[in-house]
Amino acid sequence: MKYVKMLGLAAIAAAALMAFVGAGSASATTLTCEGSACSVGANFHSESNGKAVLDAPFGNVECNSTVQGEVTSATEASVKITELKWTNCGSDNVVTLASGTLKITNIAGTKNGTVTSTGAEVTVEHVGTHCIFKTNGTSLGTLTGTTTTGATGSFDISATIPRSGGRSGVFCGSSAPWTGSYSIDAPMTGDVDA
Repeated sequence: MKYVKMLGLAAIAAAALMAFVGAGSASATTLTCEGSACSVGANFHSESNGKAVLDAPFGNVECNSTVQGEVTSATEASVKITELKWTNCGSDNVVTLASGTLKITNIAGTKNGTVTSTGAEVTVEHVGTHCIFKTNGTSLGTLTGTTTTGATGSFDISATIPRSGGRSGVFCGSSAPWTGSYSIDAPMTGDVDA
């Protein structure tokens, strides 16, 4: 009886170890470009569809936006942003201080991924108010692959960006919602695979 219990415990321990190893390998996310894993240095480019909106406590800031970057690891699904550009902001002044990086994680059972940003920093001046916002592992939204869209990929942002500074202090609030929809034109076809 003692051996049966030991054998049973050994079997449970082995099953738990296999589940752990399996879970670790299944969590990897791969970016695909044009049907195969993206190469390091592959171009990532997206343009806002209309204006992206920062709904700050001091008022809405609306701009066209471009996100340009390069894949730093297809198998870890990361992109170094080389340009985060804001145009047509009306009387507001929006300037990128640091572009940061994106990390993309596959949404189970899909060819899409959730996107987080670290190190992107933007200063915003709106009607005399000056605020700085910075991402730090901040959830941005969803990247939808071409398998799902049937066309080019899309990047839909629905995020809350923490304030990191600025001359206007409490008038900036502690964070601000950012929304926008972007069309991805490089790579022309791509997905987020598990």
